[in-house]
Amino acid sequence: MMEQLELEQLQAATAWDVDGEKLGNVSQVHLDGVSGEPAWVTVGLGLLNSRENFVPLAGSRLDGDSLFVAVTKDVIKGSPDFSSEEGLTPEDEDLLRTYYNL
Repeated sequence: MMEQLELEQLQAATAWDVDGEKLGNVSQVHLDGVSGEPAWVTVGLGLLNSRENFVPLAGSRLDGDSLFVAVTKDVIKGSPDFSSEEGLTPEDEDLLRTYYNL
């Protein structure tokens, strides 16, 4: 179970892709619908990109205020587009899991 402190660290983190390229600041942390554990973060890629991209936490590591995710920026850019405001439905989570091969 993730501690509250870790959750706060995640929400304040800067995300980096698997190749070390800066993605941007974590906007939101989304919990898995079944386990209640953090499963996804949203990150806006680039200054003008208002779209929030869902990025899996599977295989990621938090190091201080940096979150290193296990996928590339290009893969994240191609991910399914959902509104991060409404949260993820079980169907949305399934689509994301399939897309990211989780």
